[in-house]
Amino acid sequence: MRKRLKKPRNYGSKKKIIEQGAVIKKGKGLIKTALVYPNSYKAGMSSLGFQTVYRIANQIQTVACERFFLSEPGQRNVQQPKSLESGLSLDQFDIILFSISFENDFIHLVQILEEADIPLRSTNRNHTHPLVISGGVACFLNPEPIAPFIDCFLLGEAECLLDSFFDAFSRKIDKESFLKTMEKRIPGAYVPALHTRESPFQIKVQYLENLEMVTTSTSILTSGTAFKDTFLIETLKGCPHGCRFCSSGFIYRPPRIYPAKNIYAAIDTALGKTDKIGFVSSAIADHPDIKKICNYGLKHNFKLSFSSLRADKLTDELIGAMSNSKVKTATIAPEAGSIRMRNVINKNIDEHDILSATQRLVNSGIINLRLYFMIGLPFEEDQDIHAIVELTKKIKSVFLETSKKKKKIGTITLSVNPFIPKPSTPFQWAAMEDQTALKNKVNIIKQGLKKVANVNMNVESLRKAKIHALLSLGDQKTADIIESALKNGWSSAIKQNSAYCNSIIHQEKSVESPLPWDFLDNQVKKLFLAKEFVKAKQEKKSNPCPMIDCKTCKKCM
Repeated sequence: MRKRLKKPRNYGSKKKIIEQGAVIKKGKGLIKTALVYPNSYKAGMSSLGFQTVYRIANQIQTVACERFFLSEPGQRNVQQPKSLESGLSLDQFDIILFSISFENDFIHLVQILEEADIPLRSTNRNHTHPLVISGGVACFLNPEPIAPFIDCFLLGEAECLLDSFFDAFSRKIDKESFLKTMEKRIPGAYVPALHTRESPFQIKVQYLENLEMVTTSTSILTSGTAFKDTFLIETLKGCPHGCRFCSSGFIYRPPRIYPAKNIYAAIDTALGKTDKIGFVSSAIADHPDIKKICNYGLKHNFKLSFSSLRADKLTDELIGAMSNSKVKTATIAPEAGSIRMRNVINKNIDEHDILSATQRLVNSGIINLRLYFMIGLPFEEDQDIHAIVELTKKIKSVFLETSKKKKKIGTITLSVNPFIPKPSTPFQWAAMEDQTALKNKVNIIKQGLKKVANVNMNVESLRKAKIHALLSLGDQKTADIIESALKNGWSSAIKQNSAYCNSIIHQEKSVESPLPWDFLDNQVKKLFLAKEFVKAKQEKKSNPCPMIDCKTCKKCM
């Protein structure tokens, strides 16, 4: 039996949150599955991956899937986490399924288990406890920092994994016996307890071959997200451009495109529910039918927004769609200030693209710009940091000249983020710069722009970035530090394990050295990534992925 949930309990908001599309299942014999996003309701319900797992699980007749989120600050230890749908506590479910998009949420996973009075380590749990499963992109980049807490990982895209997993699951089989069979029965399953360092193994991450029969869009429309009442639609998976710091361009290689007809159908689904559509992907403008898709949305009177657009792909049609949708802020991501550094990171846009995009955006009435830059990139020099200042001033000059003609001046906001090496990218062997060096680079930018009007600057916390790097790059020893951080705070945990943390975060690795995530087969060869790392040192660019049959291309697989 199903019924729609219209007014869920409040998760971190004083305003009532209205939902459309949530599902409640009741009946005997259902596999009770707790789907947990280890962050706030607002963050979780903004995640298409989380919403997709919820939809697929509840489409399985034998499964009742309910949602959990992280307790709000101040509520910790007051009560056990409760299901949004039924109010049941986490320990009343057969399965706990964590969906993790970002490594920073690894500690929240442990916090939620602790709040639910469930033993943190897999080895300390028995048949009376729920089976603890984890998936999501953060897990198939590097699951090792949380491996001791997890009974089994499902690594890959949910469409490839969930049906097989629930088909295999049975309450009648004891947990240990069930886990022993998982990796044999389900491609993409990884049971950490079955492996030791002395026994080499490989897990093949599961990907859909194509998206012909798939649509990825909002399942539950809610007012309580970062994209309030916006119906999100994914347009393609991955990115062809191969920026060397970006995991999306490599773990989802080759990029796969959703057919336009699937996207039209998703737009039709939103009719009568909202007037806002958000297109989501790492490379929206690379969809071959993006112009027709935008026209279809505008024709049906939707306001359109885009998660990201490259300056060199910013066509007049896309700008027009943004302008017609009353978008007032656009994002440009040069990432680096100098052409030398953009060659190093394989960001194939030039200064002309950036300045032209600025002029055309402001001229169309989009009066605010957000600029993304990274500092601490591999092979970066101080002159490259000064180049960020100079490029920003050039952008401001074009911005100001065009704004004066429009008689309306907006604001430029710089978002400056420390580089964090990511698994399965060409920069996975690189070191993260220490905080002293990063602070000096931040100061160069601040001093260079302090007299420039209408330019604001936001800098990601350098302390949090260091933690993020540890969680991205660590092995199973990192689990001890996560537990310590939960009890004593990150500063104490990292200080007590400083030698280990520094070796993980701040030391460049040899391309021959083993990495914690080497047992994952993410399709792209390690040799290809190593060659890209060498090309970065040589300041050489690479061509984008041609998005053709990999058996024909054979460059990276």
